[in-house]
Amino acid sequence: MTSNSLWGKIKRYFQPALETVIPELSKKIRLSGTAIRIPIHGYPEFRIEMGKQELILAPDPGFGASRGESPCDFLLFDSGRYISQIGHFERLAPGKTLILESSAHNQKYVFSSPRDVFRRQFSIKHTGDSLIFKDPVLELGTYVTLTGVGEGNLRVDTRRKAALQRIREIYGGPLVPLPPEMAIETIKEVNDFLRGASGHPKDAEGNPGGIIELPDSVTPILVGDLHASVDNLLTVLSENAFLDNLENGTAALVILGDAVHEEDSERLKEMGSSLLMMDLIFKLKLRFPDNVHYLIGNHDSFFDEVMKRGIPQGLLWDKHVVSVRGEDYRSEMQLFYRLAPLLALSVHFLACHAGPPRKSVSRQMLVDIRKYPDVVHDMTWNRVRTTAFPAGYTSSDVRQFRKSLELESDTPFMVGHNMCSSEGTLWLNVGDIKRHHVVISSRSDKVGLFTCVDGKMIPQIYQSASLVQWLNEQPPIG
Repeated sequence: MTSNSLWGKIKRYFQPALETVIPELSKKIRLSGTAIRIPIHGYPEFRIEMGKQELILAPDPGFGASRGESPCDFLLFDSGRYISQIGHFERLAPGKTLILESSAHNQKYVFSSPRDVFRRQFSIKHTGDSLIFKDPVLELGTYVTLTGVGEGNLRVDTRRKAALQRIREIYGGPLVPLPPEMAIETIKEVNDFLRGASGHPKDAEGNPGGIIELPDSVTPILVGDLHASVDNLLTVLSENAFLDNLENGTAALVILGDAVHEEDSERLKEMGSSLLMMDLIFKLKLRFPDNVHYLIGNHDSFFDEVMKRGIPQGLLWDKHVVSVRGEDYRSEMQLFYRLAPLLALSVHFLACHAGPPRKSVSRQMLVDIRKYPDVVHDMTWNRVRTTAFPAGYTSSDVRQFRKSLELESDTPFMVGHNMCSSEGTLWLNVGDIKRHHVVISSRSDKVGLFTCVDGKMIPQIYQSASLVQWLNEQPPIG
């Protein structure tokens, strides 16, 4: 059987010859039915051209990586969509292979010209010490170009560090809990703004109601329970042009409650990080009043029923706030818990902390939600029904909730609160309920969130790092 036989063509299609190449800077390498192996030295960055589509494969060593340390993850993205605006990306970890194909979940949202990408069946394998680029389609041709090798001035990290420096500017200095006088002034300003906030319909008594409505043109960034992980909030704010878009008013950060109270079993009684978390959120709220929103969760209270593994975190939170900030600050925090919404929505999504009401409600009831403590309890404490939690909500409750808000039946519904396993940060279609997702953003190694790309809510995961420490070690700006 000759190499020109059908079987020979099939073998070449699936097993193209592998050549080791040491690329020259800025010189294009053409793949056409071939595969090449490029050894990794330092932190190389590549440009990949596929017809009209141009992609960047950039190293993501993470904060604190040693000089020249490898292997590290790589990010694949469309620079026109990911650097200048909120976009999607693919992550390539050592030992993994990234295949660009139309069947990959949400992958098409990475690209501006997905057709040019998917017809090539292109793949990248990360062996740890090298990258293997493969384009099995002979007639089209894909071009790979080495665009730089960095030891610290990396495209992704440079943008992150600039964002973190802007966050420190917004905060007004190092990320440590504010002095009591500044803290009470800050929370009072936040509460004053909430009383007259736009998009926050008033209840029957003239107070802010239970709903915050985002304009359809604004890109939502939905973050689940942070549980005092300030590092994770900084991770979100320094990724994916999120901060840029908050600053230009085209995005809105929505935190789904429970930003306080540590999850680490050895730090359940520690409340200082919770104060810092709320100080940072309040500073962000004042800087972006119409674009940063906080939904109330079950841990957002001083109730004695708020416990974690037998530790009365609600009572400890109450005691710490009073001892460090005083009774006036505690009163303002209690007021914040009454003024902040429980529900956020737009044409793109519907979100609350825990779950939908287990009874029929109207939009006006949700605006007047403080009159209905049973509804408040459901939306801050409830969980999806399982054998372990038989009183939980079901798909019919979710369906009725969407209908009561006059939303489309396929509107994505996001909640936090219910960690579905000890491993993940995002869970899709939870309880076999279509387009009902859970996001918990407090893990020490990764941060899950949802954002909107091309009109679709997309789950994304970022690597966490010790960003508070890094930021506080930087010299003052100017």
